[in-house]
Amino acid sequence: MANLIKCQYCLKIHDREYNCIDKLKYKSKISRRRKKYMSEDNKLYNKFYSSRKWIKCRDKVLRDNNYMCEICMQIGIINYTDIQVHHIEKIRDNWNRRLDKDNLICVCRNHHNIIEGMNEEEIIEYVNNLK
Repeated sequence: MANLIKCQYCLKIHDREYNCIDKLKYKSKISRRRKKYMSEDNKLYNKFYSSRKWIKCRDKVLRDNNYMCEICMQIGIINYTDIQVHHIEKIRDNWNRRLDKDNLICVCRNHHNIIEGMNEEEIIEYVNNLK
């Protein structure tokens, strides 16, 4: 009897020696993702985001804003869930402002995804349109 297994990639049962197409797709996807995140720029960003200075700065900004989304507060909603710190001016555009508290804003995940590509003026306009 063949050595059968349930494939974790396609969820079908096949021989252990069989190379599933879904498994090959998954492996190539992971490989591309690793190459992207192992670029020199991303190594610098990953090192920064795990640094003690960033963690202290992020915690200070969160404490100063009472762990609430600033955009939700502007429209009259109190939101404490899944709060993140967002760089208004991207650190790839201005590395010197990476720890500047005036360049950081507390936002929930939903608003973070919405304002991700916006500059400061666009964020202000977005918040004013929500009011």
